[in-house]
Amino acid sequence: MVASAGACDPAMGGGKQSPSAPQSRATSTAPAEVPGRVAIFTPSDGITLSQHTPINKWAALVPELKAALTKEHLSGKRIDAYTSGNLEDQSKELQDYVVNRLSERKAGKTSEPTTLVVAPMTSPDSITRQYGDYISKSLDADAEDKASARLVSSLRLAAGAGMHVVLLANQVPGIHPDLFVQLSDARAIGQMQADKLASKLELDKASKNNPCRIEILLPNRTAETSSSDASSSDTSSADEDAEAGQAEQDRQEERDGQSSFPAQAFVGIWQVLGPYFKDGRAVSPSGRLKADSTEKDWQAVAFDPGKDASATGKELATRLSMNDDTKTHTEVDGILAMNDFIVSGVVSELGDLGYRGTSADVNPEISISGIVGSMAGRQDLHRQRVPKPAQSPVTQNPPGSDADPSQQTTGKTEGSTPSDDHPAWPIISGYGAYVDNIPQIVDGRQWMTGLEDRLGIAADIAKACVGLNSQGKVPAMDTVQTIDQNGKQLRRLSRPLVAVSASNLKAALIDTGYIKPADAGL
Repeated sequence: MVASAGACDPAMGGGKQSPSAPQSRATSTAPAEVPGRVAIFTPSDGITLSQHTPINKWAALVPELKAALTKEHLSGKRIDAYTSGNLEDQSKELQDYVVNRLSERKAGKTSEPTTLVVAPMTSPDSITRQYGDYISKSLDADAEDKASARLVSSLRLAAGAGMHVVLLANQVPGIHPDLFVQLSDARAIGQMQADKLASKLELDKASKNNPCRIEILLPNRTAETSSSDASSSDTSSADEDAEAGQAEQDRQEERDGQSSFPAQAFVGIWQVLGPYFKDGRAVSPSGRLKADSTEKDWQAVAFDPGKDASATGKELATRLSMNDDTKTHTEVDGILAMNDFIVSGVVSELGDLGYRGTSADVNPEISISGIVGSMAGRQDLHRQRVPKPAQSPVTQNPPGSDADPSQQTTGKTEGSTPSDDHPAWPIISGYGAYVDNIPQIVDGRQWMTGLEDRLGIAADIAKACVGLNSQGKVPAMDTVQTIDQNGKQLRRLSRPLVAVSASNLKAALIDTGYIKPADAGL
């Protein structure tokens, strides 16, 4: 783990001043303030006293963005921030701000360039909220029609008057911003976890005769029954038109399902893990996924997680039920749980089912004592790779595998500890960096989580705002690309998601100030 850099700032007196230097050189001149104003409009998080929520919250990003703007020498007096609990309020606040600014210009009170940073309010469902506030999507033009129209007209009025527009996370139909900030999306979250899981399990070294057992838990809100389903039963209109209409409705529901958050998350997962399942190097302990499964088979591993951990526990217990013939536990090497809400239920249920050990036992890079010592500041981590432990003895082929039992590897390498009474603890991935889950990463129960690079995003947005106000354009940055969107060139800012495990937890979460050492149990 890398120690924090910058213990000595050269600008703060890294060397002695020459006695012959003029006195005026001893005092540095403060940088001039940059021109313009920045107004930030974000949804409010709502009041929560629980730590069982993602740390990717708007309430955390806004002060970091203000601080980044100040570092870019924009006066705090020229930074305004507004939070709203719904789209109606947000659209009114935005409209009032734009109209007031234009009135001031008309009256000759100000001519300052202005950049609007807007995170359009959406209504995420209970599943999407498990991943945090920054899930990118487009504003539904049909929802809350009056408020949506007001938001669109306000942004158009601002752009027409020469103001600059930066949209965060959510795009707005009919609006072409100066910069779009792409934040978390389902596919990226699923792909990141699958990538890290494949690396940790060393799937490239697995074989069809000795595959890795991977279970995917995909939270999905149970579809509500349409009230229109029963309406046709009272009539005799079972004609071809009705059948055609129903067929079209079914096709539309399928299209909507494939674009849903769980479906898109599975696309990201399957792009990484699909080839391993196809050639037999990975199998599903529950048999839900097979060699011929495709990215459209997301519903095979989807379930409704409910409002607490109990539903996840029941789902996992069903999938990892004890073998009735051999009275042995189902072996599992990795569980992709999608977010930390699901991880909590997984960890609890694995303990109840008798699984023992930690994620650090699987292809260990570090020891638990090394993790705690490093995060407490007592020592550096020294990673050491070891061979992947072989699978424990099996009496039958794993679900989805057609391997010859006589060719199954039955040996164990040093350091592996599974047994019939206490099967080995798998690696478990999540997302959201829930504060109350962090101690589970320290003790090895949860292997990894993930989050947005908030500080990096805030710094990039601040540079973009200052560039727009002073130069009329977004300055060149490695994190900004130009893409084609509906025939127009769109500037898009994005940063890779941050994957956090015990080996980098201190640098990624504690040193950045996202959490305190006490949050990690230190």
